Amino acid sequence: MNRPIALLTDFGLTDHYVGSIKSVILSINPKAVIYDLTHEIRPQNIREGAYILNAIYNYLPKGTIVVAVVDPGVGSRREAVCVETNRGFLMGPDNGILSMALRHEQYKARKLTNDQYFLKPVSSTFHGRDIFSSCAAYLSQKNIFNSFGPTIERIYTLDLPKPVVTKDRICGEIVYIDRFGNTMTNISFKEMKWKSFSVLVGKQAVPMKPFFSAGRPGELFALWNSSQILELAVFNDSAERLHHLKLGDEVSVIASEAKQSKT
Repeated sequence: MNRPIALLTDFGLTDHYVGSIKSVILSINPKAVIYDLTHEIRPQNIREGAYILNAIYNYLPKGTIVVAVVDPGVGSRREAVCVETNRGFLMGPDNGILSMALRHEQYKARKLTNDQYFLKPVSSTFHGRDIFSSCAAYLSQKNIFNSFGPTIERIYTLDLPKPVVTKDRICGEIVYIDRFGNTMTNISFKEMKWKSFSVLVGKQAVPMKPFFSAGRPGELFALWNSSQILELAVFNDSAERLHHLKLGDEVSVIASEAKQSKT
């Protein structure tokens, strides 16, 4: 048994943090397969970490152990947890970072309290190294999930914005902005009920496009992205910067029939 270990953090790549957790893993399991999901989550942004993990979750190889560490509460009374699902294991602080990926999953969860699997001494400021990476390394070799600690019924769930869906419209908002300045909403294609509709950003109507290069220079447009989420973009530029978009901005999808009935 040699389960792969995937890492998601807000550590960046400038400092020693990522190198430290990989070193701990390889010291315990020299044959470990480690890969990076991202280390560029905005510092302390738990919601962004949860969003990225959810976007990746369905593509994880079976059996993967995800170590997800965006942990502003490190050293406090927040719990460290490991969650087992049909796909694999998710490990991290119980602060909501795992909750989006687990919304539609059956899972078992345990606190990480058995310190025989910890790197000692345990720092109060770096559980990513001393608890999560160490536990993940042991778990990659052997199924020790039941030995980690006591079970918990539910993990902490983020209070994430949900779109309001009515018979003729969906009202959502921008929930994530990527490094290109593309902005993702909380509106998914599976919520769509109409073939013909319009998209509003605030009160501004924006066209739908099938792909990025279909947009004109400087034009704000919408498209269904690779995760089937409604995204706002500008071809070869930043929608965030050019159109002053920000997290929480209102985005609506309105059925064409509803729009016509009001004119």
